[in-house]
Amino acid sequence: MKKTLKWSLMMMLAVVGLTFASCSDDDDDTPTVGTVEDVIGDYAGKMTYTMSKAEETPGTTLELKVENDSINFDKFPFETLVKAIITDEDAANKIIAEVEKVQYKVGYKAEMNTAKDSVFLTLDPKPLAIALGENVAVNVTITAANGGSYAVKEKSLKFNLTATEAKMGETNMLPAPIALSFDMKKK
Repeated sequence: MKKTLKWSLMMMLAVVGLTFASCSDDDDDTPTVGTVEDVIGDYAGKMTYTMSKAEETPGTTLELKVENDSINFDKFPFETLVKAIITDEDAANKIIAEVEKVQYKVGYKAEMNTAKDSVFLTLDPKPLAIALGENVAVNVTITAANGGSYAVKEKSLKFNLTATEAKMGETNMLPAPIALSFDMKKK
């Protein structure tokens, strides 16, 4: 009886040991399951732009912060818009130096995909106001046709905005829409 009990006990220990050995966290093939809150955080990356069918620019490095309902730019890369409106390079650079910084906020609604590995963002951009002096401002109409996406495993946020108009008063100063593409990584 003691021999049977001893063998039974050894078998149980072996089964328990194998159970723990087979449950490893090293499995990289396991899909990353996320939530819509995963998109929240600080990001760094690049913005590229294209005007009409012209070639894409090399890109502007920038940072932004995503909160519960908005993408916040502490320093929106407005220089491209100014240079598209003001064709005189010296005058455009003077305006850029005077403005220094433009803050901008894009609202969004987040929805998880069915695989729970990425978040789809429905963007709701509002007009962007660039103050050029005490009584002068350019109001830029921004649209977002395709929304954005956040890949949970890669911690990558991608979205597109389009500047369709840049008005000073009633006059549209933008010769053609400017497509802005953002490719950001979570810090």
